[in-house]
Amino acid sequence: MPQDAGAANPRTVVPITASLLVALAVQNAVPPFATDMYSPAFPRVTADLDTTAALVGLTLTAFFVGFGAGQLVGGPVSDQRGRRVPVLVGGVVCTLGGIACALAPNIGLLVAARLVQGIGGGVASVAARAVLIDVAKGDALARWMSVMVAIGGLAPMVAPVLGAGVLMVGDWRTVFWVLAGFGVLMLVTAAAFVPETLPLAQRHGGGLRQSMRGVIEVVRIRPYLGFMLTQSFGVFAMLAYIAGSSFVLQEMKGLTAMQFALFFAANAGLQVLLSLLNARLVGRFRPENLMLGGMIGTSGAVAVLSIGVFALGTPLVLTCVGFVLLVGSQAFIMGNAGALAVREALHLAGAASAVQGVATALAMGLGAPLASAGGGTSAVPMVLVMVFGVAASWTCYLALARPSLRPTIS
Repeated sequence: MPQDAGAANPRTVVPITASLLVALAVQNAVPPFATDMYSPAFPRVTADLDTTAALVGLTLTAFFVGFGAGQLVGGPVSDQRGRRVPVLVGGVVCTLGGIACALAPNIGLLVAARLVQGIGGGVASVAARAVLIDVAKGDALARWMSVMVAIGGLAPMVAPVLGAGVLMVGDWRTVFWVLAGFGVLMLVTAAAFVPETLPLAQRHGGGLRQSMRGVIEVVRIRPYLGFMLTQSFGVFAMLAYIAGSSFVLQEMKGLTAMQFALFFAANAGLQVLLSLLNARLVGRFRPENLMLGGMIGTSGAVAVLSIGVFALGTPLVLTCVGFVLLVGSQAFIMGNAGALAVREALHLAGAASAVQGVATALAMGLGAPLASAGGGTSAVPMVLVMVFGVAASWTCYLALARPSLRPTIS
């Protein structure tokens, strides 16, 4: 464990091991597995349950609503009751939700089960992030968050392939049985490798009302809010790429499904490698400077894509260059901005992690449909979402989080 991880805080007594990081990453990998594995099965669900595409789409919405609600409740509760129990309870609820989805006889119960699945995933993931905040401090927190981003980046690469493989040998219910198995994996890894990291003396008593007070207190911390929103709007821009690139590259530029899949996987792999590089650079460079470098790179990427779309007819090579630069730059924003945010609210790590998680979920839920509005006919909506995300990130950083507006943190 790095020296600065524990010197300043007496409750940092748990060593950061590979097994702990993997277990925490598993808790945070629920969204890509629960969405990317399931989305290809939409037509089968529609036919089998004799429903509409719009109602099937509501199952995704229900999951993200549950995921956000689970974080909003689970984070403050983990400040009051400790981290380990919420992680375990979240795994149990997520598993039961997956089983209910696999057995759902109609679309109404499927939507309800997806809500339950999302709540369980939200509770487990927010408490898991609070565990990392407990055991890593200072620059070490940014370093290990970047490692978590790298590990988590593998999920979007694996989930679509796994989902396609499951659908080749089973039906949409099989997908949910696999997701229920993933819930069991969450529970087993948490039970085996995630200890309690919040001592009784550090816990905040009270019920639900006190929990909400913690959330309110967190959002009143101006630098926390600035860094948290900087990260969230970066995710907003990133979701534009995730939602819009398949339409742009396949339907507009003629790439085959396999060519796009290889490009997308390679780009995800690049983000994993650069996140690991960022983890190595933290300590040599301030996390805030690395974050600013990522923001500058993201701005350059969006400028390249804007020129290509608005002036040059969306040329394939320039578009791919813009996508690569965008994804690579985000590797220097996510872990650093997240760590810088929670460093401003260490006394309420669960609440801080909850607000951060809900903001990210909202960015994901709003960015994707807006960016894909152009379908395969126009890349303009995608680029406009990116421009807004980048502009909002810079605004939040400059207005709320820049050094002149906060005390120096050693």
